[in-house]
Amino acid sequence: MLPELEALLQLQRYDARLMEIQKKRDDIPRRRDALKAALDHARATAEHAKKDLERVRLDRRAQEKEIDVVASEGIKLERQLLDVKTNKEYQAMLSEIAALKSKRSDRETVILEFFEREEALVAAAKQAEQRIAEEEKRLKAGEADLEKEGASLDQSIHSIRVDRDSVRPKITATILARYDRLCTSRDGIAVAEIKKSACGACFKGLTPQAAQEARRMDAVMQCEQCGRLLVWTEGSVA
Repeated sequence: MLPELEALLQLQRYDARLMEIQKKRDDIPRRRDALKAALDHARATAEHAKKDLERVRLDRRAQEKEIDVVASEGIKLERQLLDVKTNKEYQAMLSEIAALKSKRSDRETVILEFFEREEALVAAAKQAEQRIAEEEKRLKAGEADLEKEGASLDQSIHSIRVDRDSVRPKITATILARYDRLCTSRDGIAVAEIKKSACGACFKGLTPQAAQEARRMDAVMQCEQCGRLLVWTEGSVA
């Protein structure tokens, strides 16, 4: 193989590996933000549960106060029964007392419902607090792992760049400039290995003559369709 072709293929492999690692490195902030977002969501859920619980308790207390008022009115009417002069007035007052008792009963039913809701909300609030603790622990561990992963990726990026930069001088300036332009316009892939007599990137088939020329590996060729630099390798016959 022409040394320049071998250098091009090696350069492309280094750059492809760099893109892969850099993508992982660039994704670390998003992963860290996702951990923080999970904790924020847990905190928001806990705050919402607390507010719901407080609202239900306030509503229950309001009902209890109303029961106190109704009970007070009932006691007052029962005392007034002793002063009633006529049967008609007596029956009317009994009717009022019965209505108050019915109203009190309705309010007591509502209060029981509030207690049930309180019980469920207390459990939800407790669960939300536990979730916060879990997410805080997860965030702390996750950030530590991401920090280590980032450092490892940075080291790999540096090492591969050193190796890549040692290969670039082995390629002529004209071909290297073409390679760099193709990397920019072809999503970082400037060199394609020939597979089954076709470009390994866009799959455009080579003419028999072009395939034969490529097999000799003594010149830099380009794909007629995508423009990538073509290289014949051991796997090209597969």
